[in-house]
Order: sequence, then structure tokens, then C-alpha cells
Amino acid sequence: MAGIGRGEPPPALQPPAASSATPPAGAQEPACRRGSPQRPRWGAYPPNPPPSLERWAAAYTSKEVTYRFRGRSYSFALSRGLFSSNDIDRGSSLLLDALSRVLDAGDAALPASGPLSVLDAGSGVGVLGVCAAGALSYPAAPGGASRALRVRAQDRDELARLFTEYNARRNGLGPEILEAHTEPLLGGPEGARWDLILSNLPAKAGSAVLEDFVFRAPALLGEGGMALVVAVAPLGDFLAGRMAAARCGVFLDEGGAGYRVLGFRPAGGPGPEGRQGTVRRGPGFFGDYPAYLRGGGDYELSGLRYHLDATEGAAGFDNPGAAVRAAVRLWVKLKALKKTGKSFAGGATGALLVHEPDQGHFPVWLARSMDGGAKPRFVLSGRNVLALEAAAWNLRKAAGLAAATVPAADPETGLEALLREGPYAGAVLFPDTVPGTDRIAAHWEALGRLLEPGGLALAALPSSQAERFARQKPRNFSALGDLRREGFRALAFRLNSAPPPGQAGRQNP
Repeated sequence: MAGIGRGEPPPALQPPAASSATPPAGAQEPACRRGSPQRPRWGAYPPNPPPSLERWAAAYTSKEVTYRFRGRSYSFALSRGLFSSNDIDRGSSLLLDALSRVLDAGDAALPASGPLSVLDAGSGVGVLGVCAAGALSYPAAPGGASRALRVRAQDRDELARLFTEYNARRNGLGPEILEAHTEPLLGGPEGARWDLILSNLPAKAGSAVLEDFVFRAPALLGEGGMALVVAVAPLGDFLAGRMAAARCGVFLDEGGAGYRVLGFRPAGGPGPEGRQGTVRRGPGFFGDYPAYLRGGGDYELSGLRYHLDATEGAAGFDNPGAAVRAAVRLWVKLKALKKTGKSFAGGATGALLVHEPDQGHFPVWLARSMDGGAKPRFVLSGRNVLALEAAAWNLRKAAGLAAATVPAADPETGLEALLREGPYAGAVLFPDTVPGTDRIAAHWEALGRLLEPGGLALAALPSSQAERFARQKPRNFSALGDLRREGFRALAFRLNSAPPPGQAGRQNP
């Protein structure tokens, strides 16, 4: 059964060295077990993530835990900005228990030879993909041939992608074995087929998206391939019903601890509604995948009415929110909107960056308010690629403008990609603050690199965070305005000159 990887097989992971924590021969050990933080001892890829990845992960990590699966220890960094920030969640443990039993079942397991391709759909911090890679890349017996293996881990959240990649590297899995991508569920290369799909399905994805997953997955499985999914118990009957409608061959159905684990294979025949391909991002995303559309609404900001279509799983569905309202009022107060649209930041002519645009309220309002004049080129960045797709979709529908989208946990982690889309005449930031982290200096560092001299920066934050943001203003920025509204503050600054290298985040005296 062919996987999607090409070229030479990746190097096999080496079995871990024996230690006092390893059960004696013949002793039975649970497939999954938690433990205290420690580095794993196995892996052919040196467990040394690139310095930038190590630094970003350190900034967002709240805790490290170890986890044992099929006799081997794995180490995972967790974040308060992601699901299950205190420990490996019970649903993932139950799914891995089921995978372990399937692998032990012989005839019911994956093919015994040939390359394997695995999709971890909705990876979070990478627990399922990393553990599956460790289990599947070992020889079936001592001295046996190792398996060629490719694992694609995907999540709609760029912060999750960073943590998945970081946890893979620190566990000795190089990019030739596991790659992490920011993309919707069941995204991937055109024509990709998987031997194994694993997913801890998120309830907040919405029933239409979960149905699309069940209907689409069978056609993405290769010959003999299978999918194992887990979801909270209240979703169990819904998923089982959708699997019956999709004519899936369900071979596993078990519940416990508030979860339900289901395993299925294609049963033959086309799935309903011809949902055959991978989910691809791009200008026609919501037209091609209507399951992601949640509806729409008409809104008003500063006397201007506009319409937005909304997606599942992104902020700003019901209303623009206090941060957007504060940013709009400050923008108007500063008279930053020029009727010609040619310049809004002291003569600069670059692009306009909107970081964390939710469904697109601010960029759509700004573009619509510029009717009759030239408009800047919009670049949209943020953690959630569904929100970026929604904002770009709405900007195209409401104002006829195409926008570049850049997944970025924050402007500094996404700096390299953002620089390729610049330079920027202005940047409007709605920072997505993660509890226990302090990325204010990183935001200033990025602004100093991204903006043209004379460029305008506007940030809208909760009032408690805005005070610290203002205090850390670098010397080469000057304050332009400050507006408070509904517990939020919008702050505006101008970059007076480009900073010396390495000094963009230096504070004022």
C-alpha cells in the first residue's frame, strides 16, 4: 500500500535503552502511562529543536509531562493557549489504548510491510502523531526491517503546529518522519491517501464540520486503511449515525470516562455528496467547503454598515467585539483614513497588516470606509487559519480586495513570512494573549522590523495589558493616541526611524 512520501525511507527510530523504569520481561504494562517530566532516551533524530523553535516553545510552554506508550517514554511540552494544558487528555489516552490493541490484533492491524502514511487530524501539541510515529517506525521483530513512515500532523491553530513540531523534534522525530502543518481537518496534498487517520475530534468544530470529516475520510484512506477517532460521549451517537450514512465499516465502538472511541474503514462505494478530496485553503474555500460556513450577519461600526459571512470556530460571530470597536474609534479620531486611500501613515505606501482579524470586521470596515479611493494591500495574520480564510473571504466579497494570509502565533513567530509580504505602511494588532506568557517585547520587536519609517501601529488590548504594552514602547516609536472603551484600550504609535539591529524591543527610559 503506497503512502504519499517519496524518496528513500526515513531512518528508523532506535529502541530505548533499558532502564529501571522498564518492566521486567513478561510483565504487562498499560499501553499509556503518564510520568514526571524528563527527556526521552530514544530517537534517531537528535532531540535538539532549532533555536528559534526552542525559543518560541519556551515562551508559550506552561508545563512538561512524560507519557509512556507501548513501553516507550515520550516528553511533551504543553501550553495554556492550547487544549489540555495540564496533562495529556483522557480522550487521547483512550484513543492510543485502542490503537495499541489494534496493532496487537494481527489480522485487524495495518499491513505488515510497505511504507505507511499517517494523518494526525487536529494534532494539538502532537501527542497522537508522535506516539503513532514511535510505535509504527520500529521493526516488527528484533533484527527485522524497519518501516518507511510519513506522518502529517495538522491543526487549524498555528500555535498548535509550532508545539507539534517542537514535540516531534524533542522526541527524536525529524521532518523526514513527521511534518506539522497549519490547515483544516483533512487538509493535505491533492491525491493524498492515508493508511491511518487519527483524530481527537473537537466538539467545538461544529456538527457540519464533523459530518464533513466523517463523509470525507473514507475516500482519503488507502486500500486497507483505517481511521480511529475519539470524541466526547455526547457526540458519540451523532458520529456513529454519520458513519452509517457514509457507509463506513465500523470495526470498533467503545466508550468510557466520558468519551467514545470509534474505528472505521471504507466499506465500498462512493461517500454521500461526493466528498472525495482533501480540504484545500484558498480564495474559494467557503464555496468549496460550505460546512465551514456558520451563517452571516449585518453589522455597523462608526456609522458604516457591512455584511460578513462567519465560520465555525472563530471569534466575532455575534458582534465585532469591544477591541474592534475601540480600534475603529481611535482610527477615526486620528483621522488616519485618507479619502485618496494612498496614504494613511505619514506618506508611507506599503501594505496594511491586520493581526488576528477574527471574521474580518476591522479590515472589511476599513476597506469599505475607503470607498472612492485607492486602498492598501491587506495582509492578514493570526493563529486560526479558518479565521484568516473567513477574513479574506469577507474582504473579497465586501470590497473586492484580495488579501495575503500568513498563519502566525504572534507577529514575531511569523516574522520571516510576514517580511516576505511587506513592507508595511501600517499594522493593526489584536493580540491573542495566552495566560502565563509575556510577548509584548516580541510584538514591539516585530513592529520595528515590519513597518516602514513613518508607519502607523495600532494595538487594541484589554486595559490591564495595554498599560504594559505602552510602557514597553521602544524609543524610535512616538505615541499618537489612546482611547478606552468597554474595558479595552486602543493605542496608536508611529515608527520614526528603523531600529538598530536587535534593538527594536528596547524600552523607553
